[in-house]
Amino acid sequence: MIITTEPQDYPDADLQEAAHQHHQATSALRNLAAALETIPRLCAEIGRLRTRLARTLTDLHNLIAAARATLGAHADGEDDALYYLRDELDAQGQLPPQDRERP
Repeated sequence: MIITTEPQDYPDADLQEAAHQHHQATSALRNLAAALETIPRLCAEIGRLRTRLARTLTDLHNLIAAARATLGAHADGEDDALYYLRDELDAQGQLPPQDRERP
């Protein structure tokens, strides 16, 4: 005797559900890949910001030192106590041309 019918214990796969799951997984992977691609750009931006912050802090510390030197020179009675402040402002490119010369 030859059996020509298939056994009923193998359920049919839901092809539409499988395709839907594949689409969702592919979309999630694309989104993850796009998010991962931003990491190098963010690292580069952080590097630029760190460099800029370091320069800004150096300028600030130099201005504080110049201000202290100016106050000390004034207390000592120096003729041009503002020299230190003018010099630092000039070094930072913050002094207008007419103020570069001693009054």
